[in-house]
Amino acid sequence: MHAGFAELDATPPVGVYLAGYPGRNEPSDGVDDPLYVRAMALEDDAGARVVLVTGDLLKLPRDLTWRTKLWAERTLGLPSAALIIELSHTHASPGLFPQTCYPQWPLNVDYVCRFEQAVRDAITAALAHLQPAELRYGLSQAHFGVSRRQPQPELGGRVTMAPNAEGYYDPDLPVFACHVGGKLRAVAYSYACHPTSKSSLHISADWPGQVSQGLKAELGQDVVTLFAQGAGASIMPRKSQREGEEEYAAYWREVAHGLAAFATSDEMQPLALSLQATEKEFDLPYDLGRVPPLATLLELTDPADSPVPDEFRPANRSILRLWARWVLEHQRAGTLPEAFRMHLTRWQLAEGLQLLGMSGEVTAEVGRAIKDLFPPGQTVFLGYCSYTDAYIPTAAMLPEGGHEALCSVFFHDRSAPFTADIDGIIAREVRSLAP
Repeated sequence: MHAGFAELDATPPVGVYLAGYPGRNEPSDGVDDPLYVRAMALEDDAGARVVLVTGDLLKLPRDLTWRTKLWAERTLGLPSAALIIELSHTHASPGLFPQTCYPQWPLNVDYVCRFEQAVRDAITAALAHLQPAELRYGLSQAHFGVSRRQPQPELGGRVTMAPNAEGYYDPDLPVFACHVGGKLRAVAYSYACHPTSKSSLHISADWPGQVSQGLKAELGQDVVTLFAQGAGASIMPRKSQREGEEEYAAYWREVAHGLAAFATSDEMQPLALSLQATEKEFDLPYDLGRVPPLATLLELTDPADSPVPDEFRPANRSILRLWARWVLEHQRAGTLPEAFRMHLTRWQLAEGLQLLGMSGEVTAEVGRAIKDLFPPGQTVFLGYCSYTDAYIPTAAMLPEGGHEALCSVFFHDRSAPFTADIDGIIAREVRSLAP
């Protein structure tokens, strides 16, 4: 087999507006650590190739992904299904496309173009530097993620966004280590957890940046470190920068130490690559019966800051106002979306090991349900692939509400929450691509 890697600085200029938190109304005023675009290209002995691109940013726009896939196919001969572009989802980075709900965030078009070029350059460099290599794989565990769906008994069990020690999080931490010429060249790993441990106006890769720095300190500065976000939409980190800089840095150094020890241990087994790549799209329908009636939509668009109706909490008034205006205009034009168009990629990596990548902010519960469709340990799951303009909850979350099941509708230009058959649709479509 052969492998190639690239690691390019994609740090934006200080002064760009950072996406991720609705209350940000000022530009960035510093840099905690750089943002990177990284790529890993793999080629099996039959000549089949795949490329994984990861970036330290929040959300991918659909047009950038499809444009890059077309470019890679026409320029590099890389099939569309063989390319996955995925972001860490750090909330200390700029947006890459305008969002209706955040009109106060100006888009730095020059930076967006520079980022797109960095993605192309990373793909090109990784493929150009394919070398004979040995790939090892192991499945570790980590426990720095915690559910952020906290039931509120006083609200009839409806969910709010807060740490829930009793809630579900996925401890799986799959690790790939690549050796070239007998020397460790790269470590790629995945975990399901929002990068929301920082909330200042400083540019940062958040906790994945801390772990990357720790890995390089342990393994060597020339080792490429790729983090690929898992199904982290319902998970937050247990450790926040707000608890103190020294304690924060020490916590993530310890996480990196454990990961470095595992990546260089006998738990990592050689992987005989046999690559196949397929992809498909399918619809997840919205429950249009939950679109508010005209009178309610008009009330929500009222310029006055009247109280938010209980059924829409905890969304704030300004976000609801913009969303209701969006719905009314699409109703007028007859263009109100009826479904979310989901993109799914499957890579067969080796006998008994596959990688599944889905678009959207996929919750940990959905990621686990997908992995449980297959024998234990045989599926690496990535969320946040291709584009990220919807949260993907389970059916059980829909009546509970919370950001993942309800409030994100108002942030992402969606018509309504998903229908109750969402679990069955996802399972059916995954099985059809991964028999």
